[in-house]
Amino acid sequence: MSDLKQQVFVVVDGDYQPDTAIEMAKKLSDTYSKEICLLSIANNESDEDSCQEILNAYKTKLAGKSINVDTTVIPSADEFTSTIEAAEASMLVFEITPNSSIRKMLKLCRELRTPYFFCKPGMKIAFDKILVPVNYLIEEREKGPFSSSFGRFFKSKIMLMTAKDYGSKAKETTEAIATLLDHAGVEHTRVEAKKDSFKIEFEAVEKSAELGADLLICSASRDYGLDDIIFGPKEQKVLKKSNIPVMLINPRGDLYSLCG
Repeated sequence: MSDLKQQVFVVVDGDYQPDTAIEMAKKLSDTYSKEICLLSIANNESDEDSCQEILNAYKTKLAGKSINVDTTVIPSADEFTSTIEAAEASMLVFEITPNSSIRKMLKLCRELRTPYFFCKPGMKIAFDKILVPVNYLIEEREKGPFSSSFGRFFKSKIMLMTAKDYGSKAKETTEAIATLLDHAGVEHTRVEAKKDSFKIEFEAVEKSAELGADLLICSASRDYGLDDIIFGPKEQKVLKKSNIPVMLINPRGDLYSLCG
């Protein structure tokens, strides 16, 4: 196993082989010049060897397709965040199957500062057109640098969808992102929205096919309220409904005041 610093990690659940997640990771790794690492989480110490055997078998299969990967096994879910942070992971990719627990995946990533992607088996993996819904929260500005990066490295066309609110915060954030994209020379357009900040992500999911979007960039919830705990946070519902891959960004409490 080589140095795992700044790799694109693909989470492998049990003996399921996430080929679509690998396809996404390969495009990300090729474009950003990063290595790929398969990551499995053991249920206990006695499970580590079997997890490693599964990863080794998948690694051999991928090598036959000229896809070279590293592998690592985390002893338990409790060590997930610390492992990802220590590895300074560039990105994280999950594949959602009918047997996957989306809530469990989201819980794993709750404290991460690394962007994490979700795809489903057979989804088209492309970065030509990226849909970015923008709500009133100040941390939505974090979508700007990621959008700029995709625009510069993948030549993506960025579609900014501003929430239709009575206030001006969503519009101001959209303008800030647009200014950043202009400075980077990234092509971008505006998409008219009918929903407010509380529903904008769901409207983006509904319009993604009509707009020809390849990827949706969303922010994870700041905090989980009672409804989120019982029924699941908004991002869980977005991931369940979306027919295109979704990239999630966690709010940055160290950059913004989250009390407003």
